[in-house]
Amino acid sequence: FITADATGPKHLNVPLSRLGEEQILKIGEAFKGMTLDFIFSSQAVRAIKTAEAIRRYYPNIPYAEIPELNERSKGETEGMKKDEFKKTYPHIETAWEREEDPRPPDGESFADVEKRITPLIYKHLEKYNGKTILYVGHGNVFRVALGAMLGVPTAMRNRIAQDHCAVSIVEYDHQKKRWHILLVNQNVLPD
Repeated sequence: FITADATGPKHLNVPLSRLGEEQILKIGEAFKGMTLDFIFSSQAVRAIKTAEAIRRYYPNIPYAEIPELNERSKGETEGMKKDEFKKTYPHIETAWEREEDPRPPDGESFADVEKRITPLIYKHLEKYNGKTILYVGHGNVFRVALGAMLGVPTAMRNRIAQDHCAVSIVEYDHQKKRWHILLVNQNVLPD
């Protein structure tokens, strides 16, 4: 997994920040020479741009933009500033601080995100058995996926760090039917 820059509201058309633009210039180089068989990206511009930087080195690898990798929806609160959110929805903010998993109005909880990302991962696991897949997406989606793989309770998955342009590597053991987390939130960018 590689986490795309997520500065500002989580709309699909939010561009990369200045730092994100600098990071993607380096991220493709960091992946150069790795074995990749498939690349999947969220539909957000910032994830697509990140994937493009890597795809420069893998022009013949199958690529798709898929909604399952889109960031957790904040529904009606999408684009709302943190202070405004706290003032308007103090009960949700308080619940999140208690590590509960409420959803904003018309938005998604971590449990909702798990219902869309986990089936995708298992479908790909079966369809592309033995292949290396790169997912380019967003912190909350990857927190949920990593947490589900480890059996971390849904509401506690926000404890899994996912920085911008960081990489997490997982591997599935088909014999033991369990995941191995090889790397979490690793900065692969050269200095």
